[in-house]
Amino acid sequence: MISNPHESNEEAKGAPPFSTGYDEPRRSRWLAPLPIAVGVFLLVLILLGAWLILRRNAAEQEVEPIVEVEVAPIERAEMREYVEAGGTLNAPPGHEASFSSATAGRAAHVLVQVGQHVRAGQTMAELDRSVLAAQVRQAQAALQQAKSTAAQARTVSGAPSQTIASDQIRQAEAVQATARANETQAQNNLARQRRLFERGIAPRKDVDDAETQAKITAEAARQAESALTAARVNATRGVGDARTQASVTAGAVEAAQAALDMARAQYALAAIRSPIAGTVTKRAINDGESVDPATPAFEVIDSASLDLVANVPAGYLDRIKTGDIAVVRVDAIPDKEFTGGVVQVAPAVDAQTNTVAVRVRLANPGGELKAGLYATAHIAVAIHQNAIVVPDSALVVEADDTFVFVAQGEKVQKRKVTIGIRGDKRAEITEGLKQGERVVITGAFGLGDGTKIKIIQSESSKK
Repeated sequence: MISNPHESNEEAKGAPPFSTGYDEPRRSRWLAPLPIAVGVFLLVLILLGAWLILRRNAAEQEVEPIVEVEVAPIERAEMREYVEAGGTLNAPPGHEASFSSATAGRAAHVLVQVGQHVRAGQTMAELDRSVLAAQVRQAQAALQQAKSTAAQARTVSGAPSQTIASDQIRQAEAVQATARANETQAQNNLARQRRLFERGIAPRKDVDDAETQAKITAEAARQAESALTAARVNATRGVGDARTQASVTAGAVEAAQAALDMARAQYALAAIRSPIAGTVTKRAINDGESVDPATPAFEVIDSASLDLVANVPAGYLDRIKTGDIAVVRVDAIPDKEFTGGVVQVAPAVDAQTNTVAVRVRLANPGGELKAGLYATAHIAVAIHQNAIVVPDSALVVEADDTFVFVAQGEKVQKRKVTIGIRGDKRAEITEGLKQGERVVITGAFGLGDGTKIKIIQSESSKK
């Protein structure tokens, strides 16, 4: 076969120089490692990227958190420590009177009504005076007879006649009977007034008046007794001179005068008068009704000031003193507070209740407070002026210690504090804080010393 020379040339042109049958395997040996290197390179890039991502996340996790909190500046204020005690409002001693008439009788005219203001000594009711008026007239007649007999005795010389002596004895006996009756009545009245005074019903003045009347009637009875004895002696002996007779009759005149004074005093007492100025809070009698001296007919209270008598624990005995301020709340007037002061602290402790009675006086010029109302006193046993004060919400209690978080720039400082007086959602800080500092009041839970904070404005401050 004859070969084409052109083909031979083209083949010769396309054939690589120095090619042999072993060239193709050598090229494959050089090109095979390339895909492996690329894969390794890509794997390294992937691992590096994953490492960078993990490191960035770890760094983000290590970023210190910032807590949003509300803060408030420290305040200076007065803080008071109170002890609470309840009781009933009463009139102060001597400003309340429950009384009746000095003698038994029938009410002729009752002159006052409940709620009416009366003066001291004002007549509240008048009793029927008809019997007492008759006693006055009888005493006047006896006095007139005694005076007449005395005048006759002074004009008689020598021994008096039997008729005169008999008249003198009868007169002396009548005077003595009246004097004894008046003395008995006065003694009974004195005993009754003393009982009423001991029960707190009658004032001391009524006892003093009764004692005076008792002395007057006792003296009158003694003089009447002496006059009767002298008259009997004179009549028995049948002798005597004008001086003796004049002396006897003079004694009879004095006794009759004392009896008249007593009758007039009883007549004057036939009225019920108020021993104090105040408001009538009770009226127990009406016109025509019987009046018993032992049963109160009226009650008058001077309520210009009222006392709250409250029992406080005995442990406060050495802390409460006269003059301490007290804030009083009355159940019937819940929206108002009244300010008073301690006027008396009982010197002894009630062994059964382990309490001490304290009397708090309240001014009541408008009469808004009423006796008998229940009230609660908050007595200030300690007052601290210009104290460092923080809201209760700033306090963090851990075991037996109390802390606050003080804002210092972008962080807080956990600080231990000492608490003083607490009240009205505030607390006094006696140690641990100073003027000008601010404390966290919202968001303190979970904070630690040095925690970063972001201060936000409270809703109340926004308003």
